[in-house]
Amino acid sequence: MQKNHLNVYLNRVLEKTLYFLLRQVSHIKEGGFLVVVRKLRFLLSIIISILLTFPAIPIVIIMRTLRPFVAIRLGPLDLTRIGALCHAEWYLCERYANTNCNRYLDIFYYAKTCMPIANYPWLKMWKRLIFISIFFGRFIRSVDKLNRCLPGHASHIVPKFKVPIKNERLKAILACKKPFLTFTPEEEIRGKESLREIGIPEGVPYICFHARDSAYLDAVDNARDWSYHDYRDSNINNYLYAVEQLACRGYYGIRMGAIVKENLNTNNPRIIDYASNGKRTDFMDIYLGAKCRFFICADTGLTKVPESFRLPIVYANLTHLAQLSTYSYNCLSIGKKFYLSGENRFLTFREIINSELGYIYDAKLLTQYGVELIENTPEEIAAVAIEMDERLKGTWKTTQEDEELQRRFWEIYGSDKLKSPDFRIGTEFLRQNRELLK
Repeated sequence: MQKNHLNVYLNRVLEKTLYFLLRQVSHIKEGGFLVVVRKLRFLLSIIISILLTFPAIPIVIIMRTLRPFVAIRLGPLDLTRIGALCHAEWYLCERYANTNCNRYLDIFYYAKTCMPIANYPWLKMWKRLIFISIFFGRFIRSVDKLNRCLPGHASHIVPKFKVPIKNERLKAILACKKPFLTFTPEEEIRGKESLREIGIPEGVPYICFHARDSAYLDAVDNARDWSYHDYRDSNINNYLYAVEQLACRGYYGIRMGAIVKENLNTNNPRIIDYASNGKRTDFMDIYLGAKCRFFICADTGLTKVPESFRLPIVYANLTHLAQLSTYSYNCLSIGKKFYLSGENRFLTFREIINSELGYIYDAKLLTQYGVELIENTPEEIAAVAIEMDERLKGTWKTTQEDEELQRRFWEIYGSDKLKSPDFRIGTEFLRQNRELLK
């Protein structure tokens, strides 16, 4: 009897092994050389992780031994995206508000070592403020994994932020009105010299603008299907009318982006296509975003640069309506409209916020709901950009009706949720879409 059970078990193992191998062969036939490389890289990472587990054991023992005196905490950081380092800033805000922070020795490690780091100057600035291990990231990750398998592991983990951020943690972020990041004197000189090279005269204000497209992620990892992010894309040329209006008001406009799908269609000498004119650098991606008068962008990683430096931001073509960056000061926001094709109408703000669509994460969700996203028009973007300019200059005039429209929106969003008092929805956008406030 026991022998029969053993034979059945061995047959099942053999079948599963054979199925696994045939599936790998099928994947390789379909994907070719790139799939082979990806699978070998994955296999190598598993082998390395196993080998690193053994030296991680004494480190975990030391961490537990020292806990009565100092709690050594570990936390992963995603350095493959500029925007992912928002977790570093939120961590600093919370640490600044925590009177017991001296009891912690926090070590961050590079979580995705198989992917390239997005921006080294940006990483360098954060490393001045927190300890981030790059070269020993894989080993520290092994220590972290082992720690999480043992009782009492929570005391040795840096608490991770989850979006939407809960009120108690959001309160700490809102309390930090000044930026943690600064440029060194050498970086300031370098930045000002590069501004002149780009074509910005000294002392002349400029704004940055950016529209998300799929070119960057496709270039970073073309073996992966990134199309589930496509709902966040927008047409950069729809921003031109707003920037031209600002140019008439004395600004220069700088189109941002590391890798972009298309060039700007403009002959205006005050509008600079920095993203594709050959003068783009990783350092200036940060410096420009940190020194502009204000930034016009959607929900992309680049927003984290002006957010970190507490600069005014105009958010356009937003899609995550239920998780706005309400911790930001001096911000105006307008979003894409959700058209319900089956009923020939737009979804109201309440319908979006109270459904999965408020936290949309995959374009397939739109198909399931039968929804099409409608981009903001050039006129809508121009209206909110001009509002920002006039608010910053102190010339903007509001009305009681406008304040009532704001109140109605935030009541729908959630009156119990904390937010910056300076985070507002674009005035003209609400005026033109009163019916969405039902």
